[in-house]
Order: sequence, then structure tokens, then C-alpha cells
Amino acid sequence: MSRRVLVIASIKGGAGKSTLAASLAVHWLQAGRSVALLDTDPNKTLSRWHAKEGALAAATLRTELDEHAILPRIKELRGNHDVTLVDCAGFGNQAMVFAVGGADQVVVPVMADEASVYEAMRTLKVVESAGSMADREIPAFTVLTRVKRSSVARHARAQLEALGARPLKAQLADRAVFQESTFYGSAPSNLAPRSPAAREVREVANELAEMKWGRG
Repeated sequence: MSRRVLVIASIKGGAGKSTLAASLAVHWLQAGRSVALLDTDPNKTLSRWHAKEGALAAATLRTELDEHAILPRIKELRGNHDVTLVDCAGFGNQAMVFAVGGADQVVVPVMADEASVYEAMRTLKVVESAGSMADREIPAFTVLTRVKRSSVARHARAQLEALGARPLKAQLADRAVFQESTFYGSAPSNLAPRSPAAREVREVANELAEMKWGRG
């Protein structure tokens, strides 16, 4: 996991980007990793949660809304942490392109509905374009989030697989503890370590760690 940059991006708002970033951060912190968070979202969701001084506060946080400063900030954080998690805005902008350009890996959270699958494919096009500009492959995957019904999730997964979106086997259900965590600046791994939600986060983290990582 040493010196890895994971960018969490989606041009669709409400897909669970910040929740995924916070959950993975707390999981890796509890595993003994040094973790940095880079919040590039104008809503500053991660920054607000970090300020609550819960489990997430153990991670280093930088808030950067200047798109031209994003790559230098990624380089700074990467040099001092095992994992750097970058949370992008819930819409396509130049800041997302710069962030993706500095990624070792990109994860696109996707809800189990047609519109979300469509927007996920558009996000992956952004990743592909950023990789072309950087003249390298940027590994990108999707992960189903806020899953309410397993049958619908199976259909969404089949669609993502057919479209070449490389969905993770692990997924996150729509569980109350994720919402509860936002009020405490925490995550399921801390609030409810034996819960299904904590297990799901662990499965996502482990699968990502085993996936191919590029060179940022």
C-alpha cells in the first residue's frame, strides 16, 4: 500500500464518494497505515467531517479548490503517507481531470440504477482521456454503493460488466451506520467494527489493495 494515490470520482452527485473515502480512510488508519485526504469538492464534505474530530481526524487533511494546485498537493501528500485518498466534486470539472491524472487508481462509486450506470461510464471516459494526456493507463474500477435490493444490484453489476466498467465484487449496502458516521466524523470500522457495513468496507479495501495500481 506504500505511497498509493486513490482518486474517488463521479460526475454524478450523491453516489457516495465522500462516504467511501471516509470509510476507506478509517479502515486503513485502523490497519496502521498513514492516510491523507485531499478534498477537492467545493461542498467540502470531507473537510466538515474531518473537523468533527472523530476517527477520521487521525488522517491528514488538505482542502484544495485551486485546480492548478491539485497535482502539487497530491505529490506532497503522497511523499509522506502510505495512502492518499482524493475526493472529487460530484460533477465533471478540470479539477477532476487533474486529480485523475495524478492517480495510481480511480474508483467510481455507482448506485444501482440506469442513470448512475450511464454517468459512471461518462466518468470512466474522463479517466480514459486523462490517461491519454498522461500517456499511461490509469486503472479504474466501479463499486456499487447505497445498494437497497440485491436483485437490482445484480442487474446493475451485469450492465457494468457488459460495458467493461470492471465492477468490484465487493459492494456497499444502504445502511444506517454510514449516515450515522457522518455526524461523528467517523466510519463503520470505528462505530460498529463487527457490523455488516464494516465488513463491506473491509472487503472493498482488500479488493482494491489486490487490484493493479498504476504509477502516479
